[in-house]
Amino acid sequence: MDGWPVPEEPRRPFWAVSGSGLFAGLLCAAVMAALGLPVGLLWALTAPRLNVRAVLAGSEIVFDAQAGVDVYFAMICAAAGLAGGLLGFWRGRDSGWPAPVGLALGGIGGSLLAGWIGHALRSARAVSQLPEGANSLVVQLVEFRLRSPGFLLVLPTVSLLVLSVLSWLSLFVMPRRE
Repeated sequence: MDGWPVPEEPRRPFWAVSGSGLFAGLLCAAVMAALGLPVGLLWALTAPRLNVRAVLAGSEIVFDAQAGVDVYFAMICAAAGLAGGLLGFWRGRDSGWPAPVGLALGGIGGSLLAGWIGHALRSARAVSQLPEGANSLVVQLVEFRLRSPGFLLVLPTVSLLVLSVLSWLSLFVMPRRE
């Protein structure tokens, strides 16, 4: 059979996906966005607390607390991203592009929601401990919020990384579903 052309399998366009693929992408997006609620609550409950009296007395402890708040957010988002990546692999392994797009967009939405929830739960109490007419710089230092906006990408990035690694490993271990 040398010299004879080998017929190729018909290729479908990249953007063509099945209904189950779209469902997997929407499910990943919804779950990742919904993860923002528990992530925000957990962040608000566990992040380091700031001693407002020490800040008013001139202590520079506020900078340590701010860094700790950001690191706690990143760690909690990394754990949630691991769970999201596992979900994306389980539901959308063979669905094509909707699962990673759902993880990315839902993860960004979930991170924004988590940041907003943490700010809403903790910032007002910290700011209320300041004396009347406090300087705006002091208010900004005391506010509970995420100061490193790059950490908003931890949730979607970890979920996509987990999905990628598991998908790659599955090529060697598991047969593809049709």
